[in-house]
Amino acid sequence: MPTYSDDGQWWWDGRSWQPVTQQPPQQQYAAAPQPQQQYPYPQQQGPGQAPYQPQGFYQPPKKSRGPLIVAGAVALVLVIAVGGVVVWKNTGSDDSSGGGTTAGAPPKDAKVIEPGQPVTEQALSEVNAQAFHESVMKRQMTTPIGRLKTAVFENAQEFTGRSSFYVITDMAVDRKSGAYYYAKSALDGPNDDDPGNNLCMGAEEWRWSSFSKAWGPTRSAGMDCKRIPFQGGSDAIVSTGLNAEQADKVVAYFRSNKGFVNAAQPTLLTAGGKTYVRQVVDFKPMVLSDDNYWGSALLMWGLREVGINPADWRWSNPFNLSEGIHMVYYLDTASLLPVGAFQSGIDTPAQHGEPATKRETVQVVNYSYPAALPKPTVPKGPGTLTISLPEGWKVP
Repeated sequence: MPTYSDDGQWWWDGRSWQPVTQQPPQQQYAAAPQPQQQYPYPQQQGPGQAPYQPQGFYQPPKKSRGPLIVAGAVALVLVIAVGGVVVWKNTGSDDSSGGGTTAGAPPKDAKVIEPGQPVTEQALSEVNAQAFHESVMKRQMTTPIGRLKTAVFENAQEFTGRSSFYVITDMAVDRKSGAYYYAKSALDGPNDDDPGNNLCMGAEEWRWSSFSKAWGPTRSAGMDCKRIPFQGGSDAIVSTGLNAEQADKVVAYFRSNKGFVNAAQPTLLTAGGKTYVRQVVDFKPMVLSDDNYWGSALLMWGLREVGINPADWRWSNPFNLSEGIHMVYYLDTASLLPVGAFQSGIDTPAQHGEPATKRETVQVVNYSYPAALPKPTVPKGPGTLTISLPEGWKVP
């Protein structure tokens, strides 16, 4: 008898959660909570599992309309290169007086570095941390295709030791065509000699057999090769495949939740013979108009700001919607795009008489940006996926 999720929409196939049908769950788009309405936090899903309700289920609470109404004007930005550093000037403002900037926006004349400009400790020390991070997010969002390897762990101990079951996914999505590349390895440890390796050959799922030492179509295939899986399609922060206008709107939405994005000053890191830009960014839980804490949900709701349904987009997020995300970015010094990331949950603060909720989920992400969707090729051997971080398997 299969094990089903609490909502009956998913079943455990021994390696991962699979949808019962291709049809979207009922009541997927429930009404948004009203201000002052209180209700329990979303249930926490386990790492590598589908959420108890697909991410599209939760909609952002409606904002209270008071005297301070944020206008819908989009700020124009002038980019001026100065000594290897770019200055971003806001020429528009959400402040009706004409003198301010969007809530949570970087100050005027905030400095960033663009690809092709010198990346030195001195240059990094002069940039505005928030503006620099926003430029990275925009660059990432407007890249046509991002290929992500991800692995999720229940806590820091399992991350550092990799001593229990975990899944590595390798996924790339062409958002224009809807086509995607997908592979995964299920491991009982870094030296597992009997991994569960799967690869999508078009709509057909192939699996490595440690018994026959060969790849072949699986008879008990799930839905991973028939519809974009939820797990592994994004880093839970932003998604590739957007245009510049959409990326600006997503960033503007993050800014409107002042205090949500907290970027530290970027620095240079040399590890394994390579140099990276390292930046720590905390996406902290916030109390919204429904008087509840929301964290990673705000990242998902950024897509709604540009008219994208996160459920249809197959938004990937292993974190609880009320917890924040502590993120360590590792950027390529030439492209200034992420090539690696360490993520861990930020506790949901105490509220409504309930104590703070400890959040321990860890996700590791490796990034690449192919010009075209990778073509699936059957490996000669097991083809077990690997994943790494510049600073190794320790909490950075």
